Amino acid sequence: MASSPTYLYGLAAMAYLTTCLVVAAVRWFHMCKPYDRNPHYYYPGRPFVTIAWLSAISLLPYVLHPESGDAWYLARFYFLPVTLYHFILLLFSYFGSVMEWKQWTKPTVIAGVPIALCLLATLGLALWPGEQIESRMATANFILYFIGLLVTAVCISSLSVVLVWANRFDPDEYSNPADFPVKTARRWIFLVLLNLVFCWTGALLNNPAVLAVIQLLIAVCCVLFVITALHPNRNRSIEEPKADPVADTTTQVYKRVLTKQKQAEILAAIITVVEEQEGYLEPHLTLQDVANRCGYNRTYIAGLVKSELGGFFTYVNQLRLNHADRLKAENPDIPVGEMIDASGFGSYTTYYKIRRQLQGADGD
Repeated sequence: MASSPTYLYGLAAMAYLTTCLVVAAVRWFHMCKPYDRNPHYYYPGRPFVTIAWLSAISLLPYVLHPESGDAWYLARFYFLPVTLYHFILLLFSYFGSVMEWKQWTKPTVIAGVPIALCLLATLGLALWPGEQIESRMATANFILYFIGLLVTAVCISSLSVVLVWANRFDPDEYSNPADFPVKTARRWIFLVLLNLVFCWTGALLNNPAVLAVIQLLIAVCCVLFVITALHPNRNRSIEEPKADPVADTTTQVYKRVLTKQKQAEILAAIITVVEEQEGYLEPHLTLQDVANRCGYNRTYIAGLVKSELGGFFTYVNQLRLNHADRLKAENPDIPVGEMIDASGFGSYTTYYKIRRQLQGADGD
């Protein structure tokens, strides 16, 4: 007969399971109006995250029989590779969609198949009468830690990718604001790192009391995740700073250092890269990209673009709008989405907001 502490472990698992089911329901059904009209844009990754949280129902055998060795292994497996994989799915389904990085989908989903199969096998053993894993615990632990290390490596890689995206996003550097939710990204990076520590602590200590506490902590983190995701973080107006893209003091540097001939040479290089080589058609073209391709100092590039071309944001996006207008004139029947993609805009929302900002018109 199970002792009272053992039942408390099952109670902690029940609290976690209940939290995940509530969070999944809130994530799926709660969307602010009018953003619910375009959930793919304002709430990216919603189906993937909902399914991930619903998978917590696999912990039910441990909730009901926390004294079972097989159910205990199921709980350990769930809170190491499975939970870590959920974070990978959370990060890439949300921020990968924001950055329109479609390559994340296939490898991430494929990588989830063996983890799902292992979870189902572990669940089956936990439901089967008797203790199946106890006699093979060394092998079971090897599988747990091996898969856990692999998933941890991928999770850390996904964190580094999101961190790079967050650090790169700067409206003074970007021609096409991706509406990247920088604050959300940094909060999630912190939460995922915290959960990494929790998951590995629970797996290595192999103690039901420790895991019970960790389950409650991860449950709190789940609530924090869904709270930050409920707000349509991509709903921000695209406004070009008056000092676009650099401060006046920086703008004057090139005038003090470069001769008129050198300024003309650099300006010609900028025009070649952005216009003649059609760099403006790249949705995420940055000032640093232009500087790298021109082979000149970024400060000089920034100053010349501001003083001679009206600012990086305005310069590049006006070229994009002109390109879109030409496409429309030459191909009257071209679908709007195709025209927007072919002109270097990242989304309908970005296109229409930039058009209103620069031309004062909604466009077609």
